[in-house]
Amino acid sequence: MVYTNGTLLTKRASPIKISPIIFVSLLVTGCGSGSSSISDIDNSSNLIDNSGEDSIDNDAEGNFDSSLFSLDLTEETRVGCTLNDGTVTTCYQITFNANGVGNTEGAGTVGPFCPDRADAPRSQSGFGFYDGATNPGFQLILDAAQNMESDGYNIIDENNNINSDGAAGAACLSMPFADNLALTYLVPVVPQKASEPEDIGEIDSIGFGLHGVPYKGTPPGVVDRDGRIPSLDHCGGHSDPSGYYHWHFIPQSMNLVLGSEEYNFREDDSITCSNSYIVDANSNEPDPSSFAGLAKDGYPIYGALDSSETEETEPVDLDQCNGHEHATDEFPDSVYHYHAFRETAPNNPTCLSGKFVTNDWELSR
Repeated sequence: MVYTNGTLLTKRASPIKISPIIFVSLLVTGCGSGSSSISDIDNSSNLIDNSGEDSIDNDAEGNFDSSLFSLDLTEETRVGCTLNDGTVTTCYQITFNANGVGNTEGAGTVGPFCPDRADAPRSQSGFGFYDGATNPGFQLILDAAQNMESDGYNIIDENNNINSDGAAGAACLSMPFADNLALTYLVPVVPQKASEPEDIGEIDSIGFGLHGVPYKGTPPGVVDRDGRIPSLDHCGGHSDPSGYYHWHFIPQSMNLVLGSEEYNFREDDSITCSNSYIVDANSNEPDPSSFAGLAKDGYPIYGALDSSETEETEPVDLDQCNGHEHATDEFPDSVYHYHAFRETAPNNPTCLSGKFVTNDWELSR
């Protein structure tokens, strides 16, 4: 392996590099037939920081077990790395094929995202986070569009069509998927607690799920982006402008959020997270107590509930990052781990307890 300016170069893939100037002006096709600037949605490309490669511990035991992840996992090795406090340690370098839970909108896969019309069936609408004056919060794009109209955003035209051309003012945004992408992560082999938890900011990297799909912090707002609202599907994910799908929710617990008293999308609109890559074969929906992936600090992530031999239970003694320590099916000797929030949107942990590599992931072709 060769490292150049902190960027991993391998025969497998060439890193995607986009300069800051190009980032602002680059146009990509949006939902529908229009275009939108990358800067309008959660533009979160990164370059891996691979320093400290001379300090590799091949014997240490960590929390990454390849058997818990899908066949989208293509490569696992160990490299030296430097954590955000300057600690030099050993990291897993883990590569997945991107878009492991689908890249074509349809039943049992990703989507729906942007509805074409303001009178579309509610079950055909994706979600968004609206931060304007009228009814802000997590809601269907159909509702957000009406609220945006009330606040003076012209997102619905005279024919009741919802604008999806991000280059033409207020719009619902949905980015196309790209083929042949790979995502590489750096995760400490032996997690180390930080002196203070690190808050997860807007679109910050959190970690990755069982198919290598990235977990990200809260999606971008609308007001600061001239009325452009990124759409999320029913499992809380969407495509980045670079073409890779990622989640702003822990999907294993998405149906608890959708069925909560505050939102009640399950009963009112018959909306559930039903991506076939995520659902449990026995219940035919995601298991809210199941292992959901690894955070970038090396600690596991679980759904909102704990499980025992007989039942699913509410977690107890959770810290400010929604984490605690006990034995799980995957880690019978006990492990500190995070839980998704049960009924909060988004439901990701709001902070991380451990140290991590600052530039912890990379997208490549």
